Formats: sequence, structure tokens, C-alpha cells
Amino acid sequence: MADSDASTSRVWFVTGTSSGMGRAVARAALARGDRVVATARDTSALDELAGGSPGRVLPVELDVRDEAAAMRAARRAVEAFGRIDVVFNNAGYALVGSVEGTTDAQARAMSDTGFFGVLNVLRAVLPVMRRQRSGHVLNMSSIFGHMSFPATGLLSAVKQAVCGCTQAMAAELAPLGIGFTLVEPGGLRTGFLPNWVEAEHAIDDYEQSVGPALELLRNLPPEAVQEVDEVAAAILDAVDAERPPFHLVLGEWADGIIREELHSRLGDLAR
Repeated sequence: MADSDASTSRVWFVTGTSSGMGRAVARAALARGDRVVATARDTSALDELAGGSPGRVLPVELDVRDEAAAMRAARRAVEAFGRIDVVFNNAGYALVGSVEGTTDAQARAMSDTGFFGVLNVLRAVLPVMRRQRSGHVLNMSSIFGHMSFPATGLLSAVKQAVCGCTQAMAAELAPLGIGFTLVEPGGLRTGFLPNWVEAEHAIDDYEQSVGPALELLRNLPPEAVQEVDEVAAAILDAVDAERPPFHLVLGEWADGIIREELHSRLGDLAR
């Protein structure tokens, strides 16, 4: 798509744009002529992105764990572009291992980024969207927003917390013209899983359950891993849709796992 003028292009507020999914979504938005508030803890990682789209990228330093920094980033976005149309909450990392072997400090650190960081960003941008009476929020989730298996208890806890809040906010803000979508892929070709953090305490009694699960996560089948550019294109399609989905499940592998979980729940209800 050719560049649009400022009166018709959307303004995206994207977290975690230094690499991976955040970078892919920022690039896709820019390619269609939109403007991007690109946030990252280290803005030097955004030089290439900004240099390729002069005047349409606002690099902003942001650690999502810092609520005051999120407020400043939202103010800078409005000062630069006048509005915020789409938010992509993407910052986070994977903590794996047994729940019991995960320390309190590890659990809290992951929640500070993956859950409270999302809330910090939303508290900063939602007043802008409420004034506009329009906007679309995309919160990054995964199959773990629906289920969990050994070694993924803390990761699932954070994703399911995000899902619960997102469902409530979708109902709370629908009358004001603000929509929400949970982005739910399986594996992604990013550093998210390869750079995981392991539970501090490896407990021998969990080796039979946690061990195979970690091996699966290390060696996901090819059909489970999606390219970030494909996911970014699906995200843009969802934003463009007349009726954007609340659950944006991406990939046959993720679809199969989520369906299996839902069938299991229906079976429990039937019994």
C-alpha cells in the first residue's frame, strides 16, 4: 500500500518493537502508510526502523514495568501524531519449569512485565481512546491463554490473567467504540522461547512431567512455528475487519490445541 496522508493513516502504539513480533507489526503498519509510536527499552535498536520511514516513526524509550514512563510515552504519542488508534501490547518473556520450582521473585518479575506491564500501557492509552471514542487494542496472548501443560504454569497464569482482563475491558469499552483482540498463535519464529528463563529450582520429582514438556518446547514441530510477517499481516487484517475477532487464533497447530482444550471442557460439563 502506498503511503497515506496523515488525515487517513492510523497511529499505532507498539511495545517491544526492538525485535520479533513487535518489530514485524511496526514494519507492516508502516508499509501500509500508517504511523507508529515504536517503544523499546533501548531506542538505539529502533534507528533502522525510524530511518526507513522519516516522519512516521516516533521512537520512545519505555520499560512497560514503569507506569510513569508509559504515561509519558502516551503523551508524546499524542503530541507527535494527535491521536492513538491501535495499541499492540507485545512486551514479555517466557518463564518455564515447574510451578513449585519457580521462586517468588521469578514469578513476580514475569508478572510485572507480562501482566502489570500490559495494564500500565492500557492505563496510559485508554484515556486517549476514550476521548476519541474510538480505538483498537491488541493484547498478545497465545495458546496458553486457554490452557496449560507441565513447565508452562507461570507463563499460562500471566497469559490467562491478560485474557481475563481483556474480556472485561472489551465489554466495558464497547459502548465507547473501543475494540479488543487477543492475538493467539502457537509458536513464533522469534527469540521468545529460545530465550526463556527457567525456574530456579530443578526438582527431581518433576523430571517425568516437566522434562518431556521442556523438550517439546525446545523442538516444536515445523507446523507449530509461524513466521512473524505472516502473523503481522493477520493482525492488520483483523484491525481492518468490519467486525474484528476477539480471539485471533493463528495457525492450524494452535487451532487444534485450543479446540482439544475446549472439547475437554465440554466433556467435563456434560459429565
